[in-house]
Amino acid sequence: MNPEANEMMSINQLKCFVAVATELNFRRAAHSLNMSQPPLTRQIQLLEYQLNVKLIDRSTRSVALTTAGKSFYREASKLLEHIHQVEQFTKKMANGEQGSVSLGFVANAYYQLVPEILSRLKEDFPFIKVSQQQLPTYELIESVYMQQLDLGISRIIPNHSNIESLCCLSEPFIAAIPSQHPLAAQASICLQHLDNQPMIMYSIAWKPFYDLLTQTFEKADVKPNYVMYEGNTVNIQSLVNAGLGIALIPQSASIFKLENITYLPIEAAPELRNDLYYIWRRDNNNEAFKLILNTLIDKID
Repeated sequence: MNPEANEMMSINQLKCFVAVATELNFRRAAHSLNMSQPPLTRQIQLLEYQLNVKLIDRSTRSVALTTAGKSFYREASKLLEHIHQVEQFTKKMANGEQGSVSLGFVANAYYQLVPEILSRLKEDFPFIKVSQQQLPTYELIESVYMQQLDLGISRIIPNHSNIESLCCLSEPFIAAIPSQHPLAAQASICLQHLDNQPMIMYSIAWKPFYDLLTQTFEKADVKPNYVMYEGNTVNIQSLVNAGLGIALIPQSASIFKLENITYLPIEAAPELRNDLYYIWRRDNNNEAFKLILNTLIDKID
């Protein structure tokens, strides 16, 4: 007995049978599979022998499926489609086109940058699931370091030898001024305009912004009248909108455009910038993350 007859049916045999069942013609089926007819016929014979079931009635003039053959055709077609899907899934996983990526970010990255990133990734990589989490700066850095996050968007560059970083956004601060304030009528302001003006300031809990603004005012010898401290840019704008004071905020935060706020550029203050950085572990082996990171880096202006 031919040892082939004792083997389990193979994917190749299923493909041969489905081709014949679809074409109902051995010659056309062989052509569609890019093979000669005798090996095709041999595969069908082996399949029927292994199943001990006649699948195809064939004569010199016609080819027809038996009742069992029709049922087997339906199930074999489903199985081959599932195998194809498994193959495609595996290839996508290997190439990073399928999988999951975890993204963490500081609050002000969510004004414009994070939504733009999520929209871009949904379009470019529909089979990659991106989870997201907002965290304070130092928790964010720790989560990347502990490999709880694949990618972070941070205000500062971490002091870890195995964490890479790259600036992904550098934007100026602008002035948010109550629309009824006299300064709102100007095209722009300078820091000296803010001397002794009521100012809503970032709280020390938002240390990068607090330090940046207080040091800039000190260097310019400007002494605003700090009337309130707040740790959230959206809350700060709400207070400005109520007419309680002026605030300096990252430009991207002006996307909210509250009706009683006028947003103005600040002259001669190049140090007043909000810089954000992609941060990630250089030993991250997540192929989906590598694919996304390379795409995001290529699209940095």
